[in-house]
Amino acid sequence: MNLEPDASFNDILFAVQANRMSHLCVGLDPDQKLWPIHIPFTPNGLLRWAKAIVDATAEYACIFKPNAAFWEVMRAERQLEKLIAYIQENLTQAIFDGKRGDIGATAEKYAQAVFGNYNADAATVNPYLGLDTLDPWIEAGQGRAIFVLCHTTNPGAKQTQEKKLASGEMIFEDLAHELSLKHVSIQGDRGKNCQIGLVMAATFPDQIKALYGKIAMNMPLLLPGVGKQEGDLKATVANAKIYPFFINVSSKIGHASTGRSFARDAALAAKKYRDEINQALAEAG
Repeated sequence: MNLEPDASFNDILFAVQANRMSHLCVGLDPDQKLWPIHIPFTPNGLLRWAKAIVDATAEYACIFKPNAAFWEVMRAERQLEKLIAYIQENLTQAIFDGKRGDIGATAEKYAQAVFGNYNADAATVNPYLGLDTLDPWIEAGQGRAIFVLCHTTNPGAKQTQEKKLASGEMIFEDLAHELSLKHVSIQGDRGKNCQIGLVMAATFPDQIKALYGKIAMNMPLLLPGVGKQEGDLKATVANAKIYPFFINVSSKIGHASTGRSFARDAALAAKKYRDEINQALAEAG
């Protein structure tokens, strides 16, 4: 891949997607209940497992997403930092999935930690304290991206995110529109601005379609919920295809098996999901 030195997050994402013919994001969430029997469940064991998954699946994935909670609970922050660097050595980007959300100076410190200490290419963030809480992330994330929780995968998301406003729009629709306006307003020098993307749930594919006409066409979508949560892959792809998108699958790939062939089995699962996404794209036209 030939990339300009000032390539933006989207530039790199598009190049990797084209090179690997992939819209698949592989989540790296080490779960002791599904752990390979021959690898110790220790901070260094987590890193060993994750590197093996990256090596096995990189040709099928356009991006990786380690979930910080699974690493922090093991006091494996240093290993997570090394993992992100390893992902980047594989010419792929890493999303720090921490879903951080806080005000003022605290948000600033979170952003500095994620983009500074961890050197992540992107982060998931929670906007429900107000859009002003995103400003420190945008400032710290020049040339990178934030993926803002808009509609989440859990069944209880309806209780808040789908509440109707006086305008008749649901909360998540209004939020998506406001984030799109913010996204458009900060687009400046190529490669130097922070991209704003949305997290939308594959478990609620109709709500992805509800974004039509409300968000910019170049806003990337991170779509979790396929795999263990049994989101509708075909409907999700059909509704997301007009945007830059990638679908996250975590345990169904990373923990495809618990034997010594876990990495090979992860590769087979990643290829399966990559191909199913591409087939769904072809069928959607």
